[in-house]
Amino acid sequence: KSEGEVPVLSVNYHRELLGTNSYLKTAWREDRLKALNVTQPDGPSFTVEQPGNLVRWQGWSLRVGFNYREGLVLHDVQYEGRQVLSRASLVEMAVPYGDPSPPFQRKCAFDVGDYGLGYCANSLELGCDCLGHIHYFDAVVSDEHGAPRTIPKCICMHEEDAGILWKHVEYRNGHNESRRARELVISSIATVVNHEYLFYWRLKLDGSLDFEIRLSGELSTNLPSAADDPHNPAHGVLVAPGVNAQIHQHMFCARLDVAVDGTKNTVSEVDVVPLPPSPASNPYGNAFKAVETVLRTEHDAVRTCDATRARTWKIANAEGKTNPITGKPVAYKLVPFTRGPAQPTLLTDRASCAVNRKGSFADANLWVTPWDAAERYPAGEFTPQGKGGEGLPE
Repeated sequence: KSEGEVPVLSVNYHRELLGTNSYLKTAWREDRLKALNVTQPDGPSFTVEQPGNLVRWQGWSLRVGFNYREGLVLHDVQYEGRQVLSRASLVEMAVPYGDPSPPFQRKCAFDVGDYGLGYCANSLELGCDCLGHIHYFDAVVSDEHGAPRTIPKCICMHEEDAGILWKHVEYRNGHNESRRARELVISSIATVVNHEYLFYWRLKLDGSLDFEIRLSGELSTNLPSAADDPHNPAHGVLVAPGVNAQIHQHMFCARLDVAVDGTKNTVSEVDVVPLPPSPASNPYGNAFKAVETVLRTEHDAVRTCDATRARTWKIANAEGKTNPITGKPVAYKLVPFTRGPAQPTLLTDRASCAVNRKGSFADANLWVTPWDAAERYPAGEFTPQGKGGEGLPE
């Protein structure tokens, strides 16, 4: 191509079009993987009861729900008959792009509020999207005419081996014991224009649960901006000659209606900090401990992660239910975790960027608010036409 022209080299991912590629591979997996089959001859360890999509598995019970906006929702999550979560879902996203050249200064998608993860949900297929002994849940949304539309196999549930749960070798006599880990995985996948979002709720044998989000699909690309060097764009990466993938963030907001052994809970921030040297309490300088601070107001409960302090948040029962060993209130710990480097909060400028007027929920990693049936969405009820500043900032 010549300078300033639209790129014409072929760069395809579709299997039937690989042969047209100009410089990437032109054949699909010449060194094919051998078959990997997951079998459960005795069937799965979970059960599903109707009506209400009630799931039971290894002490866990919950109800699987779905709606057009959030997609997959978990309800009434309990462990060994004790409450953990009243409700859990991914409730909003903001995807701001970092190129200041018009029109990209306003390029930001709120993929939950603008599009609806439920409307964008995939029908899943065994062997590709899910592997093993699968239970599928269909979902029903309304179409553009208001008529019901069924999305078959919209939610996948299966068990996965997760390696070693616990192991110890007694060094004195060589006695070895090990326990295998297994997880119940409840998943859904949404295609929002160019991106695929893969959502996995993972329930574990030790009473913990994870929410994992994976990204796939395609990058949103464009010609280098007029102000950019076409061979070295300042706000992106060339993924093909003349094709720029702009730098951007994916800011996810999960709504957790926590109910640890009841609906009255207290939230604390827990930091692990070194203690100052002291002749009385730290004469050798080796002391450090966990310091817990109760978050007493909504203002104080707008928090950010701090890896230097191993920061976590504790949600404890406030109705007098205590651990019989420690005597402290029973609690769950919220642990912020990401694969790879820790990611920052929203990088756009709070004062001057239009994105921040709607996406200010992403200025912090944690917002704690008392439950209110009218407070549902962190960027407000209507993100396409919202004025900004609605939702959590209010």
